[in-house]
Amino acid sequence: MNAPLLTTPRVEPFFFDAEPGTRFSLYHAPNPQVAPRGAILYVHPFAGELSRTRRMAALQSRAFAKLGYAVLQIDLFGCGDSCGEFSAGRWQIWKEDLALAAAWLADRDSGPLTLWGLRLGGLLALDAAARLEAQRVLLWQPFMSGRACINQFLRLSEQLQDPAPGAPRSTAALRAQLAVHGAIEVGGFEVAVPLVKAIDACDAAHVALPPCAVHWFAHAGPTPSKTAASAARLGERWEKDGATLHFHPLEGSPFWSGDGELDLPALRAATSDLFSGDPA
Repeated sequence: MNAPLLTTPRVEPFFFDAEPGTRFSLYHAPNPQVAPRGAILYVHPFAGELSRTRRMAALQSRAFAKLGYAVLQIDLFGCGDSCGEFSAGRWQIWKEDLALAAAWLADRDSGPLTLWGLRLGGLLALDAAARLEAQRVLLWQPFMSGRACINQFLRLSEQLQDPAPGAPRSTAALRAQLAVHGAIEVGGFEVAVPLVKAIDACDAAHVALPPCAVHWFAHAGPTPSKTAASAARLGERWEKDGATLHFHPLEGSPFWSGDGELDLPALRAATSDLFSGDPA
């Protein structure tokens, strides 16, 4: 009797031993009844966007696993269910976490590595791609400027939403406050100056990429031509490193920061369609 086709991928939760502490991870084993396609390492977004998009990322991970990909989701240091306070998070520690996770995947799957980053995770994936020798980078609505991400994060501050007399009224004022105090809390997430400086300094236009395919999915919003033009300029820069950019515009403009879960079925469907063929 033939074995039934797997409809639910096998998911294994576990903790990495890392410095410092441990990292929570989910491994989605590839469907053994289809030809193996390689490995995908997921790089989650920043601060509150992690919990808001967790279900969407899990659904896409399962879809990848059904297609034959080995998928690893890791909570970076100070994030999610991993050890450490968010205020202790550092860009370099997060890049080390990705290197550890990529090595773990490589021990179990010899196929090409795809780095899949969401929002700020997209910029982190780009920054880590050369070291990890990624063959593909998948970007979901990425920040291409770390400074833009931090400014958006600061705009969520209660001090700006409902300013008291004499309170800061701009992101510049909040940045000045951060510089004086060494840390600032926004929406329950405290960030320290070293992390903010490292994120500010990261810009997609200046990352060194390996020869790889970059698939950028973005909701173009009210100015699709401007978004497409930005993608074209980045593509020209990356082409010098041997990287090829494929820009996939999507309709609409979701509100990423807010309460409740966020799911974008059209984004998941378009991604699955691409990876069911040959995304290279």
